[in-house]
Amino acid sequence: MPGKTRAFTHALRLGVKYGPMAYEAAKYGRRPAQAAAHGSLNRFGLKRQALAHAASLINGSALRVFHGDKQVWVVFTGELPVGTHPKMNVPIAQLLQHADLSRRIRPRAVVPAARTLMPGRSSAAPAPRPSLAARLRRPTMRRPHLRVLPGRGGRTTAPARPVPVTSDVADHVRREA
Repeated sequence: MPGKTRAFTHALRLGVKYGPMAYEAAKYGRRPAQAAAHGSLNRFGLKRQALAHAASLINGSALRVFHGDKQVWVVFTGELPVGTHPKMNVPIAQLLQHADLSRRIRPRAVVPAARTLMPGRSSAAPAPRPSLAARLRRPTMRRPHLRVLPGRGGRTTAPARPVPVTSDVADHVRREA
């Protein structure tokens, strides 16, 4: 087939032309690229670790500072610094020397008391999420005041509203029965 032959010769020409450069890039550029990738992943892990540490403390917070070109998270309890992520040999006072302490972030606090006050909930555990299949079946825009009637080609109408039952109507119904 002429298409396959042409593609193969084109790939062969590119391989001969750029092969040595690709080999050198793979040989010498692999380690720096891996180090950069691991460094960016570690930074996110350190933030997560620092915020988890701060969440375990009373009035905990975390502040990002830099030591040279390295990102360091300092964890506070109240106004007192208690640790760093990653562990540093530099004193915490030196890391915080020119830092703006008003930029500290606090971990999201879960308030279990607020969940127990909700009506219909007996425990502080969150309600289970519906399954993926159930979430996919739901329409994207929900209109509780409209419903699709079967056999009407998708036309919608408002549902019949129930008549409010007052105490005198309920007494009248009981007397008749």
